[in-house]
Amino acid sequence: MRLNGSTLLPLPVLLITLWSPHSEASIIDPSDVLVTQLELTGGSIDYDGRFSKKLERLFDQPGQLVINDYQPIGDLVPSILRGDRTYSLFTSGFNGGPAPSAVIDGSSITVDLSSLFFGVSRGDHFKVWNIGGMATGTFNPDTLEFSLTWERLFGDRHKDDPATFSFQGKVITEGSPAPVPLAQAFVFFVTGLVILMGIRWQGGRARNERPVVIAPVVIA
Repeated sequence: MRLNGSTLLPLPVLLITLWSPHSEASIIDPSDVLVTQLELTGGSIDYDGRFSKKLERLFDQPGQLVINDYQPIGDLVPSILRGDRTYSLFTSGFNGGPAPSAVIDGSSITVDLSSLFFGVSRGDHFKVWNIGGMATGTFNPDTLEFSLTWERLFGDRHKDDPATFSFQGKVITEGSPAPVPLAQAFVFFVTGLVILMGIRWQGGRARNERPVVIAPVVIA
């Protein structure tokens, strides 16, 4: 025997379905993330040697690190001028290193900074040091904030000492899902509620005339 009937979900169940916390935020799937830039809000260096103060000032400045491309002097962070000397950070393929790349895996991030250089220029003279390496750190999928550290031997005048570098900031991506604004989610909720109440009212009014079929129920 086959019967057709009508069924309405309980109101609380429908409200929960319409108003979900997932409408206010989005979870980033690492496979959907394409990192294009790192927006640098600051950094630091743990090193006690020549140029340590200049490096600290360079790393402490805001800037932008472009992924999959090299950046000239003054583009990554502003250069520092002191007298007739200019101190800079830049990326280059001088040593055959690849352009910066980034990989996000859950709450961790790895950035290849092997092409990062520190340069000091004076007139026509220019001296550079490779200070990059494989940087690793943490990544917050909700805020896109990151923190990176790496170690490198660095020095001058035939003496190298261990140095620890760090960058902090925010990941700029393409292809990550955009969160639904709170106001828009609220509009969805209210609209769904109005439609639901209209269906219930119409159903009660026409109950004796014909059934309002929301979802078929099949009884074999």
